[in-house]
Amino acid sequence: KALSQVLFLTPHLPAFFLRRRLRSHVLEIRHLDRAMLRLGLGQLSEEELKAACYLRGLNSTHLGMSECRAWLEQWLGLSCKLQASEASLLANSMVLLSLNYVRAKE
Repeated sequence: KALSQVLFLTPHLPAFFLRRRLRSHVLEIRHLDRAMLRLGLGQLSEEELKAACYLRGLNSTHLGMSECRAWLEQWLGLSCKLQASEASLLANSMVLLSLNYVRAKE
């Protein structure tokens, strides 16, 4: 539900439109991930790290900078290995990685 709000997806839209919008958002995040990998996570401020986590589905309000950086490193490792044709796998990974992050539950 929270991820739907981040990606501006509402259940009232037709399914084909939701799929296209979700794919577009996931591919945009993938492009941002590649740019972030080139820039390096060390260049991001704490606010930028938290915003990057939030955009990828992780509630980072109670996480420190090192925890956000560690999660983003895991995310980038997965995101940058996937091809554009694997956008649905990346979308599912957003949910799985954010829900299963140990510190996010506490």
